[in-house]
Amino acid sequence: MSKTVPVIFGDAMFWAYDVALGVLFIEAARVGAEAPADRQPSWWPELEQDLRTHALVGSSFAVLLDEFGVEQRQVLLTCVVEAARRIEAPGGVDRDAVSTWPELEESAAGFLRGAEHIDAAPLVELAEALADLAAGPLPPAPAEQHWYYGTPQGRIVQDA
Repeated sequence: MSKTVPVIFGDAMFWAYDVALGVLFIEAARVGAEAPADRQPSWWPELEQDLRTHALVGSSFAVLLDEFGVEQRQVLLTCVVEAARRIEAPGGVDRDAVSTWPELEESAAGFLRGAEHIDAAPLVELAEALADLAAGPLPPAPAEQHWYYGTPQGRIVQDA
């Protein structure tokens, strides 16, 4: 398994492929940043920075949804779901597009870990899993196993 990030809310969690989470969070930060400034909450810059930081550090940080207030978590999830919708429209993202992302600066070359293209379906599934985890209906993984979302194969299960 490639690098993974734990995504935790309360006592529930799943693992996310860090490349997929990074793509999703960069696009989510863009979604939120596009809102008119007078409609952005005062804490938006901090949330935007959190999204970009998680995208860049990958597997170095867990995504702890509990650390966000209710309103912040709702905005984060709204932006993530919209980001997935945007990524789904063109069928995903490719290396050439990612190489132009200013958020990545010098790390663009290795961001996709050699992949030429990241399909949209695993990103959409990851966005849905984030929303489901925060809402509570994410089904538990089979006994002694964990869910992994955002992998090139989509959701998979691995031994704990």
